This record gives sequence, structure tokens and C-alpha cells, in this order.
Amino acid sequence: MMVEWEAVQRAWELVFPSDFKGFLACYGDGLAGLDLSVLVPSTVTPETCDEPGAPLGGMGFITADSRATWVDTEPIGIDAAADDLVTWGASSSADLYCWLTHGAPEGWPVVLFSHGDDTWTRFDCGMTEFLYRVLSADGRVEAMKDSVLWAAGSRQL
Repeated sequence: MMVEWEAVQRAWELVFPSDFKGFLACYGDGLAGLDLSVLVPSTVTPETCDEPGAPLGGMGFITADSRATWVDTEPIGIDAAADDLVTWGASSSADLYCWLTHGAPEGWPVVLFSHGDDTWTRFDCGMTEFLYRVLSADGRVEAMKDSVLWAAGSRQL
């Protein structure tokens, strides 16, 4: 999947983690068959979108929704502000997969908003490590055990 990383990172005013870039290069927005859409960052111009204030594309819209959800649900036990979130994935059940953009991009933890119970859970690993743990049913991400993704790596896909 081709992403114009220089333009995207300039628009977002941040550098995306290398594992995320590698995932997109290999799999694109894959895992949709497992009810997870990985969001592809883009920039939007007046030629590609006529909605004012949409310079960050679809990933920007979903990140804005995640930030609003963060404020509405008032997470407990996670030291972050809504503006610290960037959403990298979403499920059809409205679960939101985000990073907390604290520190270097390679160290950004994943935070998950579970729409079913309106809770946020922090996982101290990056995006691909998180996916590996969920797909392999690793107990460190047991909060995901009701997900379609849970142990999917050990099932015939």
C-alpha cells in the first residue's frame, strides 16, 4: 500500500511508528475479514474532499471521534488527554484501536475503547505486538478474549 509518508507526517505533525508503516506496506488495511479495519493515513486536498477542515482524511475523522469518546467516557487510570490519541484501527462494533502518542513513536502504547462496555484499556506494546498477542491468544491481552481476533492466528483462516 502506497502512503506518502512525508506529506502525511507533515499534516499530522508526528512520525508514525515503523511497525505500522511496515504493516501497511505488507498487508494494507488487512484483517477486515477478522472485523478489524486498519486505518490508512492520508492527506486530503480540496480536489479529493469537499468537506472543510478535513486535512487528515478518514483516519483524522475517526481519531476525532475517538478523542470525543475519550472526553465523554472519562477514562480512569490512564494518564492522557484526548489530544494524545491517534486511532489506527476500528471494528464494525465501534471498538476503537488507538495509540497514546507519548514519547517516541516506537514506544507508543495501544489503548482500546471497547464499545460494548464503554471502557478504555491500555496495553503496553505497539500496534503489531498487540495484534500478535491477540491473534496468538496471549494472556497479556486477555481483555480481548471476546474479540473475533482472539486466537485467530491459530485457526484456519
